[in-house]
Amino acid sequence: MNTEMPGPTVAVETLGCKVNQYETSYLLESLNEAGYTCVSFREQADVYIVHSCAVTAKAGFQTRQLLRRARRVNPNALIVVAGCYAQLDADRIAREELATHILGNPAKFDLVSWLRRPGSFGMPCRATGGESPSCPHFEFIPVKSMHTGRTRAVLKIQDGCNSFCSYCVVPLVRGRARSLPLGEALAQMERLVDAGYGEIVLTGIHLGQWGRDLPNGENLRGMLEAINAARHPPRLRLSSLEPMEIDSGLLGLISSLPWICPHLHVPLQSGDAEILDRMRRPYSPEQYAELVLDTKRLLPDAAIGADVLVGFPGETEKQFENTVKLIAELPMSYLHVFPFSPRPGTPAARYANQIPGREAKRRAQLLQELGRRKKRDFRNTFIGKRLDVLIQTRAESDPWEGLSGNYINVAVHSEQDLRPGQVVNVAITGFRGEDLEGCIHKP
Repeated sequence: MNTEMPGPTVAVETLGCKVNQYETSYLLESLNEAGYTCVSFREQADVYIVHSCAVTAKAGFQTRQLLRRARRVNPNALIVVAGCYAQLDADRIAREELATHILGNPAKFDLVSWLRRPGSFGMPCRATGGESPSCPHFEFIPVKSMHTGRTRAVLKIQDGCNSFCSYCVVPLVRGRARSLPLGEALAQMERLVDAGYGEIVLTGIHLGQWGRDLPNGENLRGMLEAINAARHPPRLRLSSLEPMEIDSGLLGLISSLPWICPHLHVPLQSGDAEILDRMRRPYSPEQYAELVLDTKRLLPDAAIGADVLVGFPGETEKQFENTVKLIAELPMSYLHVFPFSPRPGTPAARYANQIPGREAKRRAQLLQELGRRKKRDFRNTFIGKRLDVLIQTRAESDPWEGLSGNYINVAVHSEQDLRPGQVVNVAITGFRGEDLEGCIHKP
């Protein structure tokens, strides 16, 4: 008879960026190796972990909501808030008694050891405060598989940021820019390829800064060349890159290597020169427009996305219209639109002429509608054409769902058996909701 007691249960919820997703996979592997069993965040668990984000006020609000939900589901559980919001606002979390453990970015990688030092409700186990973390080296956290699925993996090769944009809290919670050495990055890439992932997403807090802090002064282009010379995945996608870090050499390399997805996410933030200057963004609207057009010349089918921040302090109606006009004139594929929210410790939080929330929301809705039109127009250009699609999932009796190299969700009708992780060539026949659909046939 098996008398072994079952291990404690843990529920994890992740907010924010792809870097957080990768780090969550590491945390889950550590918990699994320590004997924890993962359950849904809505179920009763012995431990709840919120891997938090602090980029917007909404992310902080969502973090607090999740912590309160966990307390309602199991008042006796250990409740951990980890990551950026824990780093930024530890005092508030402690004051409102939202967690038993508060683990900022440097401390969260020792999660299991912290759980063995339980605090008590109202007296949190505080591993870090809200000051900028001291992270002199890249935290190498190899993962065997991604908790989000078996077809696409995220590989974190960079952390931290040196830019200090006036609205951004990231340098305060993630520390200075630092890079995973090339050899370790290639080794981790090989682990993920061996695990069978059809696509790997290279990511970082400031991906374009990869290598600049390393002894040999390496760069992202060199990283891609090294991956090409070693063992590359079937598809590789780059996460967000800043405009000033994309030059003709990098674009030329991407266009010459078919395994790199034709997809660039390039934050714009504003289409007005004065606002960009006050944001401390080191480019002009004209330079951004030139980059987008150069990209389309080299990669005609590429998806180009952008982050846009509206309602920045002092933004006039005319300056907002400059942003709308610039985006309307450019071949953008989609937008991520955010109303400005003041973040503690940033210069912009203290700027005069803060835009009322209702007005910022109105501007965001206008740009979101423009983004929806851009998204549909981009997808419409592929009807009647063929796209290579990575097969991901399938609900019973429904078509397969997949993702094209240029970041379009595609419903795939097939007369042949398919498998997740397989890349198939699909004839696009039309729209399915906001996305596309198409078919493949037996040869």
